[in-house]
Amino acid sequence: MRTVLAALLLVLCGCAVSTDIRLVVEGPGTADRLTYTVPGEEERTLRNPDVPWQRTGARKGRVVVRLEGVHGELTCKIIINGRQVKTATSTTGAALACDHSMAV
Repeated sequence: MRTVLAALLLVLCGCAVSTDIRLVVEGPGTADRLTYTVPGEEERTLRNPDVPWQRTGARKGRVVVRLEGVHGELTCKIIINGRQVKTATSTTGAALACDHSMAV
């Protein structure tokens, strides 16, 4: 009974709720550079990344995906707790970015 009450209190206060973050890049195109930021980690840049590409995280904060040197069509997505909160598509070869901030 104590375990059930403790679990209920954690859920009600929001303390037990974790954040599931997915960064996704997909499409038939390519990019020269993919730069991404996940809360709690340093910004990273990949040269000529394989697409489709995906990265996950679990901390709240600012999430960013930037693509430069896009050739063809690519789409970036930020998905938080199963809900797509940001998407952008490039069909012209322009740089592409998805950016979303969550309160910490």
